[in-house]
Amino acid sequence: MIRHAVWFLLGIVSLELGAACGWGGELGATSRLTRSEHQTRPLFHALFTPLPEDQPFFQAIAEAQEKQLRTCQEPQVCQRAHFLRALAMLYKDQELAAHHFCQVVAVQPDTPLAIRSRFWLWLLDIVRSPINHADDTDVARRLVREIVERELAVGGLDTQPEPESLTVLRQEVKLRDKKVAELTRTIAELTKQLEQLKKQAALREAVEQELRQSEKRVQELTKQLEALRRIDQELKEKAPPTRPSEKMTPAPEAETNLPANGS
Repeated sequence: MIRHAVWFLLGIVSLELGAACGWGGELGATSRLTRSEHQTRPLFHALFTPLPEDQPFFQAIAEAQEKQLRTCQEPQVCQRAHFLRALAMLYKDQELAAHHFCQVVAVQPDTPLAIRSRFWLWLLDIVRSPINHADDTDVARRLVREIVERELAVGGLDTQPEPESLTVLRQEVKLRDKKVAELTRTIAELTKQLEQLKKQAALREAVEQELRQSEKRVQELTKQLEALRRIDQELKEKAPPTRPSEKMTPAPEAETNLPANGS
């Protein structure tokens, strides 16, 4: 029952989507935008704002599918490339995403990818409608973001070989991470050495300051000693000559008591 309702809903919106995709008398006659038209037409805002770390991922998907579209011959391969590029363009340009969804339907209108592309075109029309309330638009954006992640997984990106640009990018990221780790270790070692040098410099400064204080003290003591020597010399020069001590002079009685020579 739900399946029939979905088909009925898709049938109702098919006319509006046909107008949005430029389906007139010929299927996709005006929906095929050339590369020069992509470059000259005004750039529309993205449906989502990718995280900085996710930008290389979506850019690699877009480049890989663009390369696939230039060389694909089988309708299924081209349809899948349009579908994956449309999903990636949701993070860059809504109009370009709608264009690739229209191309999916134009290649094979009755395939599962075409049905899902019609659903995406309908959602884009709802999200971009000016009459939507902000809260409803935010809810729709969150819902669409979850569906995008599932679509990318279903699209086979997890099982398909990585695009060459994405592989090279991952290798560059690993090399840069390795260099960053090495630089971090080097900075840590240099910081440690710098701290040690600061401690040694502080210790050397303390020792040199102590030596300067000691030299200054020695100079002061030397000056004091020289001053004391000068004072002592001046006192000696000013003092009168000293008389012989009485203890050193013999007493008269002692002289009379001395025995005579030859007695």
